[in-house]
Amino acid sequence: MKNLSDIISSNPLVQATTSNKEKDANSLSSLVIRDMSQSDCIKLGLGVESVSADIIDDRTSLENIKPKNKKGKKERDHLFLDENNKTIYYAEFKANLNLDTEKSKSTYTKCIDIARELQLEYPGYQVQWCLVGCRYTSADTIPGVIQKKYDTIKSHLFGINEYFNLLGVDVYFTEEDYSKFINEIADAMFDEPV
Repeated sequence: MKNLSDIISSNPLVQATTSNKEKDANSLSSLVIRDMSQSDCIKLGLGVESVSADIIDDRTSLENIKPKNKKGKKERDHLFLDENNKTIYYAEFKANLNLDTEKSKSTYTKCIDIARELQLEYPGYQVQWCLVGCRYTSADTIPGVIQKKYDTIKSHLFGINEYFNLLGVDVYFTEEDYSKFINEIADAMFDEPV
């Protein structure tokens, strides 16, 4: 074992690697005051997605038609129906849009593909869709270098305020209010029960 330990300790990659505990300013977790593991950050994104769906259910008459996840079928984060206006609303939520080129392309390609599938599934309905960068209150606060990665779907890249506005939800966040909202979700998810 000593020999293996020597190899490990002299390995250049191991020697050059350090831990980075800083939060990515472009990640949803950057709004959170508490320390969170990577696993907690992923759970927080799912929490924001779920609470947002509950807000839409509470504040609109839209019908939540999100199907149960099926093996081999692409998951749809949000899917709502407005029967009166023959409109389907589809949204994909991302806690961090700062992805490498390949992942950002696969993210927006998934959105485009699902929007096309929905158009075939719901003939006679208008499909309105977006990619929600749930770290941001509005698309214009998304840094330009990140927006550029999504140029192909620029008009479909939203912050949470644009998304709620699209669906007729009467909620509008200032940056400060949104940070408080995200922290309240994090506290509710990760505080130990008394």
